[in-house]
Amino acid sequence: MHPTFKLFEKIRLFIRLALPIILTQFSLIAGSFVSILLTGQYSTVDLAGISVGYNIWVASFFGVMGILLGISPIIAQLLGANKKETIPTIIGHGLYLAIALGLLLILLGIIALQPILTLINLEPATRAITNQYMVAIAFGMVPLMGSSVLRNTVDCHGYTHYSMYIMISSFVLNVILNYGLILGHFGLPALGGLGAGIATAICSWYNFLAYFFILLYNKAFRPYRIFRWWPKFQLPYVMEQLKLGIPIGIAIFCEMSLFSVVGLIMAYYGTQIIAAHQAAISFTNLFYCFPLSLSIASTIAVGYEVGAKRYKDAKQYAYIARGIALIIAGLICMYSFTHLLQIASFYTNDPHMIQLISSFLSYAVFFTVIDAFGTPLQGVLRGYKDVRIISLIALLCYWGLSLPIAAFFTLVMNYGPYGIWMGLLGGVACSAVAYTGRVWFIQYKRYPQ
Repeated sequence: MHPTFKLFEKIRLFIRLALPIILTQFSLIAGSFVSILLTGQYSTVDLAGISVGYNIWVASFFGVMGILLGISPIIAQLLGANKKETIPTIIGHGLYLAIALGLLLILLGIIALQPILTLINLEPATRAITNQYMVAIAFGMVPLMGSSVLRNTVDCHGYTHYSMYIMISSFVLNVILNYGLILGHFGLPALGGLGAGIATAICSWYNFLAYFFILLYNKAFRPYRIFRWWPKFQLPYVMEQLKLGIPIGIAIFCEMSLFSVVGLIMAYYGTQIIAAHQAAISFTNLFYCFPLSLSIASTIAVGYEVGAKRYKDAKQYAYIARGIALIIAGLICMYSFTHLLQIASFYTNDPHMIQLISSFLSYAVFFTVIDAFGTPLQGVLRGYKDVRIISLIALLCYWGLSLPIAAFFTLVMNYGPYGIWMGLLGGVACSAVAYTGRVWFIQYKRYPQ
């Protein structure tokens, strides 16, 4: 990041910052997409099994990742104010927090997994796949948390191309491992859903080690002496990250946990509905990387300008982020609606399942467009360190509004599982409106310029 003076310079700098993040997030999310795609080719039972497992752990996982995002506005504003001396200590405490949260997730899995599977009354074959998948995922949980802290650190310094290189190579590794371990190629056994979990764990370790060596040896980070010395644990540094990160984590958890609960509710409608719903969710997650990446770039750009007290420039970056997100979402929408059956056919060879998946995809496309209105604004608010309101909006819209809307369309209007998607669309639309109002208040009332 560096100061800019013209709108075109800001657009060019923002795109240069965001493009590697988009490719990074695309590679990160595409790994799960490929896992689901190949597992669906292996068997519908395995697809349903990893879908249930994914829905159980993904909400907590992304919630914790949101907490670790608290490091981003701290570093961005310090860089904007040219106060770098405390950054190594902040990174060290971010890693302390990542290890603790990773171990906490594993402990929660040990305690809660079996009661949850008993509660939703899965078929025995599906339950076995879910257990195998979750155990494999656990082996990569701590490095996955650690790599999140290191990735945020690298990105905040503007070196987003390093993350791009790591995640693209990780995606290639993920595809090779999934192809081999799920379907049984390259002399490897065909493990189905278990293979998907093993591939994810291996890639988590690869990502952590790649970031480890960048921060250890790259000349841009060498002065920080990260991993050459460990800062003494000081609670205030952890509390600062938690103060910013917990509201972010709550917001992400509210959204992702809603999807997880919805995925578990789909079990009521049978294995085919679970599989079709998860295919639509994987489509949504794949293209969610665009607004999510622009949100991350917004935090860096806005936080940098706010730290330098250039509030007018911060406001311009907010408009740039939202405009780019809406353009991309419009293009995705136009293509997807004209190729629903073709996209559905990637998930299965069964003609009945293709029709079923395409019907869910039509709702997923709308979700992708609506999400582009609100998600970048979460990044803008993080850049201003205005994070508490994000959790309040998420809690109200995702849980306070989505569930009643879903219940109305499912139980009153008899939409069945599609009524649940109506609830998701309604909640996301309301949150986008609320985020828009909050950003307007911050920019024109709290930081007018």
